Amino acid sequence: MPSFTWEDTPDPYDDSSLVNNLSFSPALPATIDNHLFLPSDNYPALQKLTPIYQNKIDLIYIDPPYNTGNTFAYEDSQQHDEWLSFMSRRLKLAQQLLAPTGCIFIAIDQTELYHLKLLCDQIFGEQNFVNDFMWLHGKGKKDTWSRTLQQHTLCYAKDKANLPPFRETQSTTWATKNPDNDPRGNWFSGSISFTEKRSNPSHKNYFSITSPSGKVWTRQWLCTKDQMDELLAQNKIWFGPAPEYDAVPREKIFNDQQKEIIPRNIIDEVESTRHAQAHLDELLEEKNSFDNPKPVSLIAHLIQIACPKKDALIMDFFAGSGTTFEAVCTLNANDNGTRRTILIQKQEPNKNQSRYKTLSDLCWARIQTNSMAYGEPCKLVILK
Repeated sequence: MPSFTWEDTPDPYDDSSLVNNLSFSPALPATIDNHLFLPSDNYPALQKLTPIYQNKIDLIYIDPPYNTGNTFAYEDSQQHDEWLSFMSRRLKLAQQLLAPTGCIFIAIDQTELYHLKLLCDQIFGEQNFVNDFMWLHGKGKKDTWSRTLQQHTLCYAKDKANLPPFRETQSTTWATKNPDNDPRGNWFSGSISFTEKRSNPSHKNYFSITSPSGKVWTRQWLCTKDQMDELLAQNKIWFGPAPEYDAVPREKIFNDQQKEIIPRNIIDEVESTRHAQAHLDELLEEKNSFDNPKPVSLIAHLIQIACPKKDALIMDFFAGSGTTFEAVCTLNANDNGTRRTILIQKQEPNKNQSRYKTLSDLCWARIQTNSMAYGEPCKLVILK
């Protein structure tokens, strides 16, 4: 791809001697048993974390400054060059931290969306772009010409060749027909194979099945041979009406059945910005101490579709109000998971009227509240 360049803005922590003189207190273990919170500038923190946790982070979610001109931590009004310099340093380290099967989600609005896409193509490789997961976050942001309803979340893999397929679970409710009078009730059919043309004969799921009329179908399936044998035994493969049974095989999916599907990149079934703000206000017992927090359900959704591992290690190095920690706590509570987080939030002055004077103080307060509510210990780690 063409080179994407900008005028680089130096950072004090480019000086390795400054970083080398820093240390974590307490020292960090190679294996994380508890959640970790670092009230620190994330650039030196990431530099110190990389030798310990390189290739170990399963998923990273970040909600960085959007460079909108609004007052925010990390000087949200930086010009494009400064913003790109700022983000480039941190994303290069994030790429090193990701596990071979890992991915990163980056929340962004339209101000820097296209610059960020080019930057990530350069750092992660454009072949590792997964999608832009667009969250419909409420009534939208309007100007004279339009109303913008979505916020963007760019997703990149460490290596897309190793990235497991994304899946979400959906409960079916819309089946209205029962073509074969199945006693289990109404059902609809879903694709369960590639076409012959698109099938890969070398794939492990390339095999043959035979319909009740003897027609043989050989292709690459979306399930293993053992899973297919189970579906056939349960009469959950539809070969078309009798007696021909000559239609392309499809899976029968019944109402109220939990089914894994490929996730849409439009996210419209999670809470709104207004709901997230009300929830945070209630948690902290203080109104508007932090602007525009993300909904817990949004981050939980992204984790669920991308990283089904119940023992995943998840990082957020723009932790903000601590939504990622609460999202992980709710997931662990729902499925008895042991996911762990590494959270970093700079000790930046809180510009809002609040008893929490820095954003890291506010984040730590929310973490402690959720830690007690969910029984999820979180260790405070100082970089000094």
